[in-house]
Parts: sequence; C-alpha cells; structure tokens
Amino acid sequence: MSALRLAGRLGAVTVACAALIVPGASLATASIPATAHRGILPPKNPSKSLSPVPAFTNSPKCFLGKDTAACNTLVLKAIAHARKVLERLPGMSFSLAAYEKLTPVEQLFATVNLERIARGQAPARVLTRSLDKIAQIGANRDEDPPLNEVHSTLPGGGRVIALGANWAGGWDNALGANYGWMYDDGLGSDNGDCTKAHKSGCWGHRDNILRTYSTRSECGGAASELAMGAGHVSKGKAYGDSETELLAGVCGPTPTDVVITWQKVKRLLKIK
Repeated sequence: MSALRLAGRLGAVTVACAALIVPGASLATASIPATAHRGILPPKNPSKSLSPVPAFTNSPKCFLGKDTAACNTLVLKAIAHARKVLERLPGMSFSLAAYEKLTPVEQLFATVNLERIARGQAPARVLTRSLDKIAQIGANRDEDPPLNEVHSTLPGGGRVIALGANWAGGWDNALGANYGWMYDDGLGSDNGDCTKAHKSGCWGHRDNILRTYSTRSECGGAASELAMGAGHVSKGKAYGDSETELLAGVCGPTPTDVVITWQKVKRLLKIK
C-alpha cells in the first residue's frame, strides 16, 4: 500500500490523515486550469498555518464537542478570517439553521464540498453507507479510517482508483475539524509530521480534501466520480469529539448505497 500518514498533537487536539493510490492508478493533483478557480489547490498550499481567530477551541461555547449554532458561528468566523488572510477568499455562505439539522456525518460531507466548490473543484457527489461504515471504524478508534477495508468495487459497480482519509480529535465538531484540516495544518500546527526538517508532511489533510481523485482519462473514458464517507463520535476514548472523512475516486457509476446527495444538501442549505 502506498500511503501518507500524518499525526500530531497539541494538548487535547490531534489530527491524522492517509492516502492510498490503487495499483495502476495515479493520485492526481488539480487538473483544471489555474484561471478556472480561486484560492489555493494542491500541490500548492498556504504560506503559513493559522491558529483560529476567534479561538473557538478555547471557548465555552464549543467545549466538549458542542455542535450548536453559537459554536458554529464562532468557527465560521475563524474560517472566514483564515480564508481572507491565507487565500483572499470570502467566508462560507449557507443556511446555518438548515446545517444544524443535518447529522454530524452529513455536516462533514457538506463541509468538504463547501471547501471544494469554493476553489473550483468538483464536489463529492454522494455520501454512502459503505464508506460511512469504514469511516466510522476510524472515528471509534480515534484514528484514520482503515483504507485497506474499502472494497475495490463499490455498490453500483464503480471501481475505486484512489482514496484519502482524515481524522481529527478534540476539534469540537465537523466545522471545527475542518478548520484544523484546512487552515491549521502547516508548520507550528498540531500536525506532528510537519516540521522544518520534514516539510513534506505539511498540509496532508488539506490536500486530501481538495485534490482530484479521478479523471475521465484515468477512467478510460468512463464516468469519473467522487464519493465520500464520514464518521463521528461525541465521546471518543482520548479526545472527546472524534471526526473522520473518507474520499474515494470512482470510475464508472455513482455508488448506489446513498445516504444523501450533494444536490439535496445544496437545496437544504440554500447553496447557489
């Protein structure tokens, strides 16, 4: 297995990630022209890691994995600040009231896609039960989802050609975990494999969220899809809140074991 694993720790907060290239396939970087997107895409990354402002991880509004409007409002302010400072992008825009009604795994799905579409990347089309199941194993264990347990063919007949996974512990909720993965993953962050001596380990979580996992040419002209799974534990073994996400590049049909589609999430959250 070709894999990249990152792990770090700062107090009660930690993150880890992994990526797998299926033999015979290549893990692509963003393939759309530079003029077709805004922001920063792999293999490029932000010039620095940015601790959250406001510091939601230290706020009583977010302690112990609170997933409330008050906490999420703080996190969204931190995301807006980081986007402005690091990429000159606007903050996220969606119905927070509708977001609060999603399940935690659906929130992770929505958040990944909000990050991808803001930079011109294709969204994950579906959240699936089979990928959720594997992502949940990681959340239960306070570690990455086990990529070797993903079947080479998903329900519906699509063939998996590349995988990426992230885990976060102690970041309070889906939006909080997303902040750590996307904006506080470089030097000086809790990414333990990102050091001055080993900079290749920096921004691995962000890369997993934003990279291109499959293209039509890699699929031999067949349809190319991105599917996702997610896991969540409110009271994990070591860090309290435990969040995982699992992304799969698929050649062929969209997986059929659908939990929710991006089209439905867009409609619910009033995303244009």
